[in-house]
Amino acid sequence: MNLIFKKKSYSFKLSTKVENSKTSFLAKSGWIIKLTSNDKKIGFGEVSPLHKEDLKKCAKQLNMIPEYVEVFNLSEQINIFHPCIQSAINSALAEINGKIIFKGKYDFDEIDKTTILLNPEDVIADLNEIKKRQSNIGKLVTVKWKVALKNNHDEEAILEEILSQIDNNIKLRIDANGSWRREIANRWADILKDNKNIDWLEQPLNVDDIDGLTELNKKIPIALDESLLKFPNLIDEWKGWQIRRPSQETNPVKLLRELENKKAYISISTSFETGIGKRWLYHLSSLQLQGPTPKVPGLAMNKFPHSFLFLNESKKIWDQL
Repeated sequence: MNLIFKKKSYSFKLSTKVENSKTSFLAKSGWIIKLTSNDKKIGFGEVSPLHKEDLKKCAKQLNMIPEYVEVFNLSEQINIFHPCIQSAINSALAEINGKIIFKGKYDFDEIDKTTILLNPEDVIADLNEIKKRQSNIGKLVTVKWKVALKNNHDEEAILEEILSQIDNNIKLRIDANGSWRREIANRWADILKDNKNIDWLEQPLNVDDIDGLTELNKKIPIALDESLLKFPNLIDEWKGWQIRRPSQETNPVKLLRELENKKAYISISTSFETGIGKRWLYHLSSLQLQGPTPKVPGLAMNKFPHSFLFLNESKKIWDQL
């Protein structure tokens, strides 16, 4: 099959800054790619790297792809490219080949249908505001707190305050982004291991410390994120929770098939994609919620600006870029 390859760059500012223990950012850049087959079928993908050094690498590699290319040659060429490029190309090919069929609308707009990212500058005030809004709804709500941004003593004090105030209808996810030592991670695990509000600790230890993560997972649910990106084989080996970000994996069709086959302990998370990438997030999240271990996805809906870039209509996004 012969293809026409085209790309367009995008950039936008988030509504508020996103911080974790490794980095912080307010703006996001990337590319939308469009593949057109010789029988006029169209597939869209999104190249959505998170780091500046990856942006430069992706820009150079995207420029190596010719406008007219045979599908086999393209698949062979991208095998050595950045995972975000592989994800975008494989996403577009999946759409062309009918391996994924998106719905016209997905319903993740309400407060209880996606995880709410707490403001690390004032966690308690943010949580109280969410509790106030949530009390009018009466449904389970899930919040995510990114830790290891302050010294551990201060964050343990915040944790103690959270646990003294948190309601039964609030679920808590705590993400250290790989920044804790084993001593600190075990302290938090001991504090939280019998708490019914906790969903999991996300990537509490360094990506390389698989032994430490495995031991922690015996105490409390541990969700791997960055470790899965560095060691993709863990996707098949890790028995605990997995934070899966389709735009960062080489082929999101694998994740699609896992969810279609009802694989458990998967949680879908955003890397701040436009509406092109969000189609995958919404579709996969819908499948996850129908699986054996349903959990609301981490889509950070409160961080996105109002823009055509986040429409659920690929052609409109492409045409307006």
